[in-house]
Amino acid sequence: MLTGDELSAALAGLPVLSESGVAYRIVHAKYAASTISSIGSLKFGGRYNPPQAFEALYLASNPVTALQEVNAVVQTEDGLLGVKGPPRILLSVDYQLQAILDICHPENQSVLETNLSELIAPWRPLNAKGQMAPTQTLGSAAYNLQSIEALKVPRLPRSKHL
Repeated sequence: MLTGDELSAALAGLPVLSESGVAYRIVHAKYAASTISSIGSLKFGGRYNPPQAFEALYLASNPVTALQEVNAVVQTEDGLLGVKGPPRILLSVDYQLQAILDICHPENQSVLETNLSELIAPWRPLNAKGQMAPTQTLGSAAYNLQSIEALKVPRLPRSKHL
């Protein structure tokens, strides 16, 4: 992936999408009073934001993906299977955005000199070593432009369990 000024320039040159719709989020029930808060991403970081840098609100395009992201359901040979866990709340969030960067698009990945493998690679081990993941570098550069409202990113592939 590009870095530094090259990454910032490449991001600024990519086309943005205008879109409205519904996205989904799963939160632990103990956070019911602050379901749209992104303070956890500030404290602990996420795939596209490093810890202690800025808040990022992570949403999914459908309820099943939201459930899979928190391992509340897993894909098996027999279909989706619910996984026992803490009580969770599924939210639907209406959105209307004017500046979405589509990082799923292969042409945009090429401009950024990245690929699907890099975008879905584990990021936590790098953070544990005190390093920023390439996706966090990407998210930080997009955030610093202050003109991008959201990133549309690839979802992680789901392995079959059981």
